[in-house]
Amino acid sequence: MKKILLSIVVAASSIAANAQVAVEESKFLDNWSLGIQGGVFEPTVGQNVFKTMRAGVNVEIAKQISPVFGISANYFAGINANNATPTSYVFWGKENAWGDVTPKTAFDFGNLGANALINLHNLFYGYKGQPRAFELVARAGAGWGYIMGNCYPQGEGSDAYNTVTANFGLDFNVNVGKAKALSVNVKPAISFWDVAAGLHANKSNLQLLAGLTYHFKNANGLHYFKTYNVGEMQATIDRLNAELAKKPKEVIKEVEVIKEVEKPVEVVKTVKETTQLAPVVIFQLGKSTVDASQRPSVAMIATYMKNHPTSKVAVYGYASPEGNAELNQKLSDARAKAVYDMLVNTYKISPERLSHKGLGVTDELFDENDWNRVATFIEESK
Repeated sequence: MKKILLSIVVAASSIAANAQVAVEESKFLDNWSLGIQGGVFEPTVGQNVFKTMRAGVNVEIAKQISPVFGISANYFAGINANNATPTSYVFWGKENAWGDVTPKTAFDFGNLGANALINLHNLFYGYKGQPRAFELVARAGAGWGYIMGNCYPQGEGSDAYNTVTANFGLDFNVNVGKAKALSVNVKPAISFWDVAAGLHANKSNLQLLAGLTYHFKNANGLHYFKTYNVGEMQATIDRLNAELAKKPKEVIKEVEVIKEVEKPVEVVKTVKETTQLAPVVIFQLGKSTVDASQRPSVAMIATYMKNHPTSKVAVYGYASPEGNAELNQKLSDARAKAVYDMLVNTYKISPERLSHKGLGVTDELFDENDWNRVATFIEESK
């Protein structure tokens, strides 16, 4: 109990220490991996260890939902033992008692499983922005196992045998290379082959697999989750907002309307007041997608508009001076549209209360060109 309490304290301390660090939101196609392993297995009890040991292969596709939790699907297959004897050809409770046989398939049994994965290092010590050189992962899962009927000679035991299985194990992963795209795996596990009858040691196999896992590249260009410091990002946003506040603001727009009357032409001027709202949304070079780190600024505008139900806001997109002017105009349009879509689709602001427009290149909002890749908010009525 003391060890459990100590583990909880360590985990809580780790979470508190990393409270200012957030993981960037990933897409469905991010953080997938493919692993191939080979190794040996044998009955857990009641057999001679070396006499009953057999070879097997494993293929696994995994999806990491967060730095801590993941899911996977795997297929484990036993390789045929060509000259099986009554004492060496035993698995899942089915014993071949016919002496020497010549199996008809390359694999004589298989197990298709689904697993839950927990990265113990990230759970207890926090995610540091990239995989560690060594990580320990716990796994548990269930599956469907079957013995192929045509592995047996005609007669008793020739029909396929199906069963529900369960698997528990650990993955010892060594992440290699600067990009951390490849992992070397060692996977000890115990597999129970008749779950309906209970988790009994005499109805189980011990497994030891080793192999490689490749982690596919994500939309962020990395092979793993990207993090950002919330405190530093907020400080940057506050600094940009403060600098923007010092810039001259266009608060009055004059529209000339020519009114035809019998008298000489009279020019009537209407005055429309607008207000620059503080938050800005910063974009990466050449990008028009709203990063997870910029969502708080959009959320602030959504909250403001919900608190002021009659307000109408225009979203203006900008691009920094680098590059082709025509492309930058399209980029500024796309940035304004991306923020507009997020307000409408994510935060459910009525489209009638919003407008969007790209204003092209600017170098006047901020002194740093990199900071002029933004979307700003103008309140046209309150």
